[in-house]
Amino acid sequence: MPVLSLGHFPASVRNIMSAAKSIVNSLRVGMRALALILAVSSAISYFISLALGPVLFFSTSDGLAAANQRIHSMSIALFMILAVPVPLATSLGVLFVVIWGIFLVCMILAFFDRGGFLNSVRGALTSSISLAKTNFLYIMPLIASALFSATIIISQFQESAGVQTGSITFPTTNPYVILTELSFAPLQEEFAFRITSIGLLVGILLLIVYRSDPRISRLKNKAKLVLLAMFSPELAKSRMGYRNVRANGFPKGISPVEWILILLTAAIFGAAHFLAGSGWEVGKISTAFLAGLVFGIVFVAYGAYASILLHWFFNYYFDVLSKAETAYGGIFHQLSGLADISSFFGGQIILVIFLIFSAFRLGSYFATRASGRVERSDSVA
Repeated sequence: MPVLSLGHFPASVRNIMSAAKSIVNSLRVGMRALALILAVSSAISYFISLALGPVLFFSTSDGLAAANQRIHSMSIALFMILAVPVPLATSLGVLFVVIWGIFLVCMILAFFDRGGFLNSVRGALTSSISLAKTNFLYIMPLIASALFSATIIISQFQESAGVQTGSITFPTTNPYVILTELSFAPLQEEFAFRITSIGLLVGILLLIVYRSDPRISRLKNKAKLVLLAMFSPELAKSRMGYRNVRANGFPKGISPVEWILILLTAAIFGAAHFLAGSGWEVGKISTAFLAGLVFGIVFVAYGAYASILLHWFFNYYFDVLSKAETAYGGIFHQLSGLADISSFFGGQIILVIFLIFSAFRLGSYFATRASGRVERSDSVA
């Protein structure tokens, strides 16, 4: 049977494909420029929001009142459904500082990840954007804004069909008690749904696959590998030589077992938000599932710090900017509005470009299959 090539297609089809390729190349340049602007401006706003949290907490009357409240116990969630009560004798202010310190560590890790944020900025217009190579703090605004925009679109579509999303309710009116609860959620939920429900199981998988490997013959080394996998599946897999995102690209760098775990935890994550009885309606299941899916992917590709920060974006980032706008007004009013607008409209643009790229790659895939050539790329732009 003769092998088809692009030359076998009619001239009109070749012209369309050539025009489409030119459009995609132009979009690629535009996407990289947009990504650069969004990444740098968002990263600056992330650090501003992070710094504003403790300033607001300990300089406002509501914040000081919340800081002095005593805590006698807290619940640590494991394996999605298991809650373990932990005795604790401290103040809400101390707890907030500890949570904030963890966020700061995650932000620092994100800044220096995969060659560093500054290297990604320097190569922004010439290098492709991919989960395999791009610094997380650089790619985070793209993922976060696209997810933010997608959840709003899904919620609006569902509500137009009579499926309500609802909103979370709290047993207190103090905004800084609420901020602490919102801030604690990324740590608690990522520990329950990603660290113990994906990372731990990936560690066990590696122990099984490499059970005869002398590098993990000792119990101490086995424990180190599992602990590493809990917080960075990517690093644990790369050390053992198992398929990983940096070496094999996305999505091939994520194993079938990991995909099953990501989908399962995302489904339970979505259902848990509705079943918790905290004010969310049935429409929250779909958007929380989508968020859980994205959190799971970045957890496997980057590590726990990445999924925590992406969760932080939704729970802490906007809330603190809103509180700064209320407390100080002025420039913080513009900053809060800019964060909302850039996240929503930037996310919409990214979603549209992503769909165009996906459609083009799908067409290219079938064309190259027909011509006997198959190309692989995991880059976004």
